[in-house]
Amino acid sequence: MVRRIIFGLSGLFLVLNARSQEVDYSLHGGWYDHPVEIRLTSPGETIFYTTNGNTPRPGQSVYRSPIRLSETTLVRAIACTGRTCGPETAHTFLIGEPKSKFPTLSIAVPPGALFDPESGLYREGWMAENRTWKKEGANFWSKKELLAHTEIFDANGEQVFNANTGFRLFGGMSRLFAQKSFSLVARSQYGPKRIDYPIFGRKGLNKFKYLVLRNSGSDWGRTQFRDALMTSLLQQWDLEKQDFQPAHVYLNGQYWGMYNAREKINRFFLKSHTGTDRDSIDLLEHNAHPKVGSAAYYKRMLDYIRTHDLAVDSHFAFVGRMMDIDNFLHYQIAQIYFDNQDAGGNIRFWRPRKPDGRWRWILYDTDWGFGLNDPMAFRNNSLAFHTEANGPSWPNPPWSTFLLRQLLRNQGFRQSFIQTFYEVLNKDFHPHRVVRRIESFAHEYRSEIPRHFDRWNLDTIKWATQVEIMKQFARVRPEFMRKFLREKFDLGEDVTLALGCTEGGSISITPVHQWEGDTLQVTYAAGMNVTIQVKPRAGFRFTGWSDGVSSSIWTRTLCMQPGMEGISAIFEPYRHSLADLVMINEIGAYNRKSGDWVEIFNSSDQSVDVTSWILADAKHEYRLPTAVIPPGGYLVFCQDLRKFKNHFPGVPAAAGTFSFGLNRRRESISLYTEEGAWVDQVTYTVSPLDTAFTLALLLP
Repeated sequence: MVRRIIFGLSGLFLVLNARSQEVDYSLHGGWYDHPVEIRLTSPGETIFYTTNGNTPRPGQSVYRSPIRLSETTLVRAIACTGRTCGPETAHTFLIGEPKSKFPTLSIAVPPGALFDPESGLYREGWMAENRTWKKEGANFWSKKELLAHTEIFDANGEQVFNANTGFRLFGGMSRLFAQKSFSLVARSQYGPKRIDYPIFGRKGLNKFKYLVLRNSGSDWGRTQFRDALMTSLLQQWDLEKQDFQPAHVYLNGQYWGMYNAREKINRFFLKSHTGTDRDSIDLLEHNAHPKVGSAAYYKRMLDYIRTHDLAVDSHFAFVGRMMDIDNFLHYQIAQIYFDNQDAGGNIRFWRPRKPDGRWRWILYDTDWGFGLNDPMAFRNNSLAFHTEANGPSWPNPPWSTFLLRQLLRNQGFRQSFIQTFYEVLNKDFHPHRVVRRIESFAHEYRSEIPRHFDRWNLDTIKWATQVEIMKQFARVRPEFMRKFLREKFDLGEDVTLALGCTEGGSISITPVHQWEGDTLQVTYAAGMNVTIQVKPRAGFRFTGWSDGVSSSIWTRTLCMQPGMEGISAIFEPYRHSLADLVMINEIGAYNRKSGDWVEIFNSSDQSVDVTSWILADAKHEYRLPTAVIPPGGYLVFCQDLRKFKNHFPGVPAAAGTFSFGLNRRRESISLYTEEGAWVDQVTYTVSPLDTAFTLALLLP
């Protein structure tokens, strides 16, 4: 007999027989717009159930007749023979509840474990120190883990996860709020080893050991998305970051408000995002306190820095073998721009525990940024704050600013720090981009906020005010940051330069944060260099610069000077002499048996070398392999060469393979030479067909 032991509230336990039957429900959990009647069945066994969140036990609440529900209720049930019971099942029936575009989680935890006046985790308890605002000793500071039952419903209302999990309160000072953050953990003694649902969407992980439901931290009752907004601005940065998804939560059948689903930063998080062996890492927080592994290697690095001047390049290079300096540089720039004055304590960093493992910093808990506590925070000199040598024990003690202060002693790092900061102010933190991102978050949340704020008696006017504070921060923060950079590093005045191009190409800034567009406006300090580069689109060629510089100069480095005028790149259509002679002759789109393919016909009287020519659709480009098409000859390029030859064994001239598929309904396929000269283009729109088809020119 296979058995598991599940501990209850008072040391009681049930022995579960894995071979016993589960309870079957006549209806499954989900949304209902009318009262429902639930029938529970488990042949030959006695069923016990609860509707208040308590764990069902033998001898209590025996099921004898259908359960009639007229309001949202969570039903938990077990089937037993004597005191031998099968696994618990649970379903939440959301009756008359509004649907949401966000996922919904229903959590069952025995109410006494949470709300008992003396022992409940949501209560202060008799040991709370009420003379301090932090209430040390209160029950809600406990790290105790409880058995819970978790259901997840996707945005369409479909139940996508239903199992027992662990439940633990989560967070720092936000535990003082009525709505508390918590984490869920999948353990084999509860049920499955993973929460198997991609709650963060297609780009996120598919399953999780831990999942955090965060009340928005210090941003609770304000925008509810501050931290997520800031993380979203850095998606292309080389920083470890948590994924994010807003969600609604029901606790024991009661609506418990909106939460931010986040990943938990631990060894499982690092394994999932970096592939590092989770048992071979050092993960530290705050002032080198180890959460996993050891702080010894980090302390050796600090000792080296204390005894070696990093202004000396060889010393700086040695430190660069111990920490990822570029990662740290970007981490600091983000915190400084955000004006996150809580960053001095909320620091986490890690390294793979191997000889060449370097320290990297993890961005998290940025709630204090973007004017959380001060609508005028955009004018705060957080560059001085994060480089203060004698800051108070909180929020910026000397140990928290030590690394940046020492690295800035090195001229190369200092120049990189300044250059990168200006780059991100021009691009990632450009006011238009950040304001649009805030408006996007606000639009996503606006219809969901009233219900959450009503649940916790919060002020929706405050929400709108806080959103506007964030937008104002985004609009003017770059101007103040450039002022702080000029003052600290004795830089020249700001110079703004407009960069543009005619139709047929783009212009890009080519430092660390590459930025491309048909019009760019950049601001740097006088004397700083900016490197720009042109990129013709296929079918066009670059003919020169608006200030007369030759078309042979595709990349230019400009020294910013006051009074500089805008510069544009000029392009013109570029049609090759073989146009109308070399052409796309046949197209096989969305063919499951052969793979997609394109046939090219050379109607000229000469052999044509198409090596490195470009075959493109609206989103993809494919460089043709080494190939020559003889006069009057054909050549097929395939998505899958093996499948094509198996399906068309009589076609002698086939090459491949291009990495994208062709749309069976509508597509535009173009052919260009290696230099980008236009040769041919075919655009088609086809009515829906149930079978594979081929498009061919009638008279090639």
